[in-house]
Order: sequence, then C-alpha cells, then structure tokens
Amino acid sequence: MTKHAYLIITDNKFEQLGFLLTLLDDSRNDIYLLIDKKTPLTQQDKQQLHACIEKTTLLILHDIKITWGTYSQIAAEMELFETASKHGKYGYYHLISGQDLPLRNQDYIHNFFDQHPDMIFLTIPCQEIYQKVRIPERVLHEHYFIRFYGRSGLNKYAKKFFRILERINFGIQKITGVTKRRKASLPPIKYASNWVSLNDAAVRYLVSQKDFIYRTFRHAFLCDELFVPTVLLNNAKFKDTVYHPQPVHDLPDELQGNLRYIDWWDGSPYTWTSDDWDKVEYGRDLGHLFSRKFDLEI
Repeated sequence: MTKHAYLIITDNKFEQLGFLLTLLDDSRNDIYLLIDKKTPLTQQDKQQLHACIEKTTLLILHDIKITWGTYSQIAAEMELFETASKHGKYGYYHLISGQDLPLRNQDYIHNFFDQHPDMIFLTIPCQEIYQKVRIPERVLHEHYFIRFYGRSGLNKYAKKFFRILERINFGIQKITGVTKRRKASLPPIKYASNWVSLNDAAVRYLVSQKDFIYRTFRHAFLCDELFVPTVLLNNAKFKDTVYHPQPVHDLPDELQGNLRYIDWWDGSPYTWTSDDWDKVEYGRDLGHLFSRKFDLEI
C-alpha cells in the first residue's frame, strides 16, 4: 500500500477544515496541517480537529506567519514538504488549501496516482498569462517593501506610500547594477500553479534545494508560484514528467494540470456557490480530482 501525504495550508474557518479532514480520513493518508501563526489556535481547537479523523495521522504546525506575496508562503510550503518527507516515503504529496475539497473518493484518487507513479502534477499557464502577470519583474527586483504593502489592515494611503518606496527601490537597483547582476545569476524562471501533487523523488529534490530556493526567492514577489517549477522543470530528471504539460488559458473546459478545478475566469479565484453544482461536476468529469474555493458559509 502506497501512502499519500496531504499538506494543507490554512488560516481560520476550522469548521470547514474539519469537514475537509473527514473527507481525507483514510488509513492510506497522513495529514500535515499548517495553520497561519496569525490565527489563534487553542488546545480545544486542536482537539476538535483531531476528533474529525479516525484512520489517519494528523500533525499540526503553527509556527509561520504567512503574509501574502512574500517568501513566507514558500517557507510554509517548504516546511510541509520537509516535515512530511522526514516522517516517511509517500507515493504522493498533495499541497492543498483549507478551502479545497476532493471531487472523488479516496479509492479513486489512490487508484489514479498508482497508475501515474512517475508523474508530477502542475498547471502550466500559457505565454500570454506569463507575460500578463509580469514574472520577470517578480524576481529580477528585490522587493524589500512587499511585506508592508501586502499586509492586511493597512489603509490605502499607507499601501500607496510603500508602493512608491518600492518603485524608488527598483530604480536604485537598476542604477547600481543590482538588477543586471541578478538577471545574469538566475536560472530560467518558470511559472506554474502553487497547488501541486508531487511524487517522492520530486519532493526530496525540492528539499535538497532549500538553500538555493531561499537565496533565489527570499526577496521575490508572489514567489510561491515560481519556486517549484523553476527547481523541477530546469532539471532534466523532472521536466518531461509533467502529467499535463499543455499550457492553459484559464478557460472552463481546460484540464488544469494540477488536477484542481479552479475558476480563474470569474474571479481570482471564484468561490463556488450552491448554484454552481453543475460546473463543479463538469470540472470533475474533465478529470480534476480536487477543486477550490469552497466556503461552507456560502
């Protein structure tokens, strides 16, 4: 029996998280849950989460404050990859959010991945999307102020102030040659979904590149969409193992290669409602095994 590791990143909404845990509760799974340190977590909360499972092992991590757009997002993902790989050798590691739900039962999911043991599952955006989201700028500049203007709770004037400081910072880097030197030192930067399913070999290689990942992306912006594809797809061992390498254009009838049906064409991303049942079923029938975003209150 090949076990799977579910790596979940979440902040609050513990009732919904408990529902997700019940759907993953299977003796063939271990669950590693990382809760944003900014979210209060009591002993009672932990007990209630553990009460949602009977057959699987649950490990809860609560030591990283996650700020949107910053390296903290990579730090959280890498902690999950590293922790899970230290606890055992899994057939697959599924990185999902607390707003995901599986679209198939665990028998179906395990059978599918048993049939594709050497594949990695990423969503590769088309070149138009790559250019639209300005990938080079995310990495070529060192973003020292993103942790401020990306922080929730700041008013629009404070955010605008920090954005101005960041632009001044970019200009200084260009004048002093920092940007040019950084461009010369970087490998080809790849772009893909941050939510992935990876086999054991891919995860262990990622963990072995921890220092490189830190040096390359610690001052990058929205870098959690860059580090996994950059590390794996620049390695000959993994670049031809992508299950669905065809680029997507954010259209409803496309198979997203990470097998997560995410509606990017109605929002960023759109939260499904009870009126969207047919759409989610359609996504499942296309071949997706998971979907997001879900909200039990909606």
